[in-house]
Amino acid sequence: MKNKAAIISVSAVISEFIVFLIWGLLLPGGDEMGFSLIALYIVFPLTALISTAVLVYKKTVWVFLFAAVMLLAHTFLPFFIFGTFEFLFSFLATLIPCAVGSLIGISAGLIKRIKKV
Repeated sequence: MKNKAAIISVSAVISEFIVFLIWGLLLPGGDEMGFSLIALYIVFPLTALISTAVLVYKKTVWVFLFAAVMLLAHTFLPFFIFGTFEFLFSFLATLIPCAVGSLIGISAGLIKRIKKV
């Protein structure tokens, strides 16, 4: 069951990457800001936050694979769409939601453990 959550999380990131890549390549001029806000600042970080919280709560090791896939998707999407390669932005935009999601997952696990005792 632990691997199922990891497979779902990684496939969600890959499918989001493909959808946003197609949308970004078909983007008419002048819509770059809306695309960036939706894809890079809302959907990808929200996916990272929720998926990391679930993976850490389920105590799976695959959270590191998920974080790596998330970092690659967040790094290469702006590269393919805008031609920019900003690793520091991608690293921080991936690291912060994953860290917050980890804290949420750890907190939920501790609360669950305390309630059992």
